[in-house]
Formats: sequence, structure tokens, C-alpha cells
Amino acid sequence: MMSPFSSFSWRALRALVLTATIAAPSVLLAQPDDDDPRVRVFLDCPTGGCDRNFLITEHPYAVFTQDRLDADIHLLVTRIGTGSGGGEYTLQFIGQRRFQGRVDTLVTTVPPNVSDDMRRRNLSRMVHVGLVSRIARGAEGARLAERLLIAYDPLVGGEATPMRAPRDPWNLWVYRIRMNGNAESESRAGEYRLFGAISANRITEDWKLEFNVDNEYRARRFELSDGTDRRFILRSAQATSRIVRSLSEHWSVGSRLRAGLNEFRNEDAYANLDLSAEYNLFPWREATSRQLVGIVALGGQFFDYNEITIYDQASEIRPVARFVVAGESRQAWGQIDAAMRYTQFLHDAERYNVSFNGRSTLRLSRGLSLELSAEAAKVQDQLYLPRGDASDDEVLTRQRALATAYRLRGSVGLSFTFGSIYNTFVNPRLNELGG
Repeated sequence: MMSPFSSFSWRALRALVLTATIAAPSVLLAQPDDDDPRVRVFLDCPTGGCDRNFLITEHPYAVFTQDRLDADIHLLVTRIGTGSGGGEYTLQFIGQRRFQGRVDTLVTTVPPNVSDDMRRRNLSRMVHVGLVSRIARGAEGARLAERLLIAYDPLVGGEATPMRAPRDPWNLWVYRIRMNGNAESESRAGEYRLFGAISANRITEDWKLEFNVDNEYRARRFELSDGTDRRFILRSAQATSRIVRSLSEHWSVGSRLRAGLNEFRNEDAYANLDLSAEYNLFPWREATSRQLVGIVALGGQFFDYNEITIYDQASEIRPVARFVVAGESRQAWGQIDAAMRYTQFLHDAERYNVSFNGRSTLRLSRGLSLELSAEAAKVQDQLYLPRGDASDDEVLTRQRALATAYRLRGSVGLSFTFGSIYNTFVNPRLNELGG
């Protein structure tokens, strides 16, 4: 029987998309109202952490547009983690239209373990600072400036704001203990997982010291058709330490030590020690918006296997080299990050792994964005594979790593938004009911 969609061709779909893309900017998109004195802002927060609805309600003198081409200010917010586990946020106020050619940058730090409300209020305060300096200019700004009140509070949290670095009894060390578990059960199947970790970090401009220990236990149960139970257990544990020294705005050197066990990879015990050097084409102070790094690492790995491997090894020590080229950019036109990694065991030229991964969001035109992600790897370094074929149970329940020559993953998508550029009303009623 012929499907009701069989007459719909790809040629028709392509024509439909092209028609919408060409026509929408000139017909469907609302045009800015030049009589509105409020500053128009496009919020661009690719790393997350920005509460758009909160910023809309806290800044009534601004109109948050749906597309960057309709805005007077493109507000780009990027984040990078700090040594304490918090975040450093960089806010770039990129001028467009009547503010064309002017770019202001503000930086604020959010400490760890703060509530979402504290984080969003800190960002909102910085947005106020950045916008006020813009809207106070020109005739339009004068109409808004007479309604603004700027205040300074010297007592934040009930205490005078210190003007010098505070005394730190922890000497910049940050400790974290994490424990979690989850479980699910049905009549004929069940699974639970336990995880725990302890870490200690001290990060400054010159040094990075990181120490971490974690352990995971995962168990699965299945009841078969004959009434018998099958149970599968996987364990893993790892201790890592990393020491990094900053040499300049571009150069860094470091070392890393790892040791642990991984039943999935047939490793009763493993250890890895390497020395590495890194060069960033851009100064590290610009890390929230762009990076282009090259890394080379040399070291050795020790393996003690649970079962004899396909290479007839019960244990082995192998020299290894690693090379990485990675880049990341978050700009007004979108964001892109990609990395290529190459690992080579030096005892055998055929034992290597080369991989590429990347993702991007590109703004092609008004309202139209292209989203891409890809990952590909040539796998020739599975020294740990046990001898013998995996059983059906091991394959179906992912109890052990399987031999493969490659890994591939990819996605592509289009996002097209059109309509009102001013509809920024906040109305969360019945949101919790779901879709």
C-alpha cells in the first residue's frame, strides 16, 4: 500500500526550506521599533549558567531580542572554572547598530557552592554595570537615565568590603568529598550504582596542584524466562595527581600520575606517569573566549591484566607518547571547539590511536543557526583485550571492552526562529506539567 507521504520528495522539502529561509527575514520577522528608547540586548550564553527569564525581569529598561541582528548590544557571557570549583564569568558588551564599534568587557567570579539565585544576581549586577554605561549616552539614553538610580553599598553581607586580600587559613587549598548512588528496579530486572570521590586542589596563577581518588561499583540483575537470575558486577577505581607550572602567558609544563583498576578493560591494576609541555597561541587571560593549544607528553604505562591478553601478556610496561591540538572559540558569530589527539605506544608502531572530535553552533543569518558535532577515532591501541571471544551475556550487558578498529559519532541540525523580537514576557505557569 502506498504511504500517504510517498509523493513528498526531497526536492520539495529543499524548496520549502529555501523559501522559508529567504522569505522569513523580509516578511515574517518583526522589525525593531525605532521609537522605543529602551536598549535592545541579545543574550548569548553558550556555556550556560544565565537565567534569561530572571535577567529580563531585572532589567526593564532593556528589550531582550530573539536574534542578535536586531540588538544594539550583543551580550556574550562565557565561563571558565576556577581553582576553588567556582566560575569566572566574562561579559562582553559588543556594540551594534547605534553602538557599533564599541566593545566593553567585565569579569566577575562566582565562588563554589553558591545557590543559583546568588549566581544569577551576581551576573545581573554586572549586566546592570555594563548597560548603564551605554544607555546614558544620546537623546534616547537621556529619556531612560532620568529613571535610573545608581547606589553603592559598602556593607556587603553586613561587613565592610575588604580592600586587600583576605587571610586564608586554608592557603588556597580546596577539598571536596562526593558520594552518590542510584538504583532502579522492575519485576525482572534491576540495577544500582555507588560512586565516591575525594579531591584536593590548589590552583594559582603560577601553579596547579590536583589530587583525586574515586571508586565506582555497578551491579545489574536479570531474571530469565526459566526463572533463573543472572547478576553482573563491574568495579573501577582510580587515583590521579597532576602538577602544572605556568611559565609564561603561553607556555606551561606539568606531570601526571594515574593508578587504579578497571574490570571493564581487563585491568587488575594499571599505572601511568608522563611529563608534558603545552603552548597556547593566545594568552591564557583570554581563555574564556578563545584557545588554541598544542600539547606533547612522554611517559610510560604499566598494566597487570585479569586475563591473558590477545598479545599473550599477563602484565607489561610500555613507553607511550601523546600529542594534542585543540581549539575553542566563543564569539558573536557562534561557538566552535575541536580537538585532535594522537597516542602512540613506542614499542610497536602499529599500536596507536588517533581521534578527532568537534562541535559548533554557527549563526548563518537572521534567525538561522547550524549545529554540528562529530567524533571519529582510529583504534589500534587496545592492548588490554582478553584472549578469547566475549560471551553473548558480556556483549549484551557491556561487561567488557570489545575489539574495534574505529569509533564514529555525528549529528547535524538546523534551528530557525522567526516572529516577534519583543516577546520577552515571563510566564512560567503550568511549566511543571511538562510537554
